Amino acid sequence: MIENIKKIFRTYHHKEIMLVGLLLSSIIIYSGLTIAAFIVGYDDVFWVKLSVTIIMVLLLLSYIKWHHVALTAILLFIVLEIDTSLALLSRHLFDFISVFPFFIILGFFFFFSLRTALWMTLAHFLYWAVLTYLRQHLVVNHPMFQSVVSEINMFTSSVLVVLIGIFYHLSTELSYQHLENKNIKNETTLKEIHHRIKNNLNIIASIIGLQINNLDTENAKTPREVLQNSKLRIEAIAMIHQSLYQNHHLESVKFSSYIRDLTNLINKAYNRNISVKIDADQITLPLETMIHLGIIINELFTNSIKYAFTRDQIDDQIAIQLTQNENRYILKYHENRNDHIDMEKILTSKSLGMRLIQLTVKQLKGTLEVTHNKGLIITIEF
Repeated sequence: MIENIKKIFRTYHHKEIMLVGLLLSSIIIYSGLTIAAFIVGYDDVFWVKLSVTIIMVLLLLSYIKWHHVALTAILLFIVLEIDTSLALLSRHLFDFISVFPFFIILGFFFFFSLRTALWMTLAHFLYWAVLTYLRQHLVVNHPMFQSVVSEINMFTSSVLVVLIGIFYHLSTELSYQHLENKNIKNETTLKEIHHRIKNNLNIIASIIGLQINNLDTENAKTPREVLQNSKLRIEAIAMIHQSLYQNHHLESVKFSSYIRDLTNLINKAYNRNISVKIDADQITLPLETMIHLGIIINELFTNSIKYAFTRDQIDDQIAIQLTQNENRYILKYHENRNDHIDMEKILTSKSLGMRLIQLTVKQLKGTLEVTHNKGLIITIEF
């Protein structure tokens, strides 16, 4: 039984923990009252408290077996109500007895819905009204019923406990509902994150696969250069996730910030300082779209460093512009060099970089255009 109780407390279900806690507390308290009544010699009290203790133990055992919170809570309240009623009807008690039973109302609002708790509270009041009426006629000279203070205390306590119960119920239910919704959202987000990571790993695997297939046609490249290119392509994707958690936004990424970080990374990797001008009008894009654009910009900028800007010059600059026209986007990548550009060679190139760009544009369901105007211009509409 002890192990079962431990399991209940480890579930962190607030109603189960409260119910088992109340049952255990009641067993301990009523056991103590039973022993005290036996020592003092109150036989009637002894048998009542012993009966209540046994019932509490049975309720605990039945709950551990069937886990019926509502039914067990109702039976618990009924037992407490009867025990308090017997005490009131059979003994000359102090004024506080008129206050004590109404704290059971808090249990109504804890274990049941608001409507059910209100109906149970009404039944509770009717029960105690009848009981008080009977007590008045059974013991006419009882001081509790002759004192106006007792009646005021009973009324005030009742109203106060009901109000506490209502606000307690509303506050806890709203809090738990909020936490439950948040947990559901977090679970959905976690699944989405795992799905995205899986997709990104597939993209990385595809890029490495293309790199392997392309090794035979790129014999001039050293292993260091091949690995460095692969490293940059992977880091371009990793930086997307860095942007997501740094900005506490899991759905979209700011284009200008990400491209700025990406081009700085590439400059640092090649120990260069090519100026990059970015114009994007605060556009943010979904994760998948930004990954594709990151792959494209990585290939274009790496290619520019290797072939267009072979030596550092003050006027070296790359202009990257992203504009939006309704649900379409236009990305322009402009090298400011005026050197002769072989357009045909670029368009028919079978290099891994150009193949990656063409495949990525196709995945974006976009179009690729290469032009020349004071330098190379790559225009991608998607």
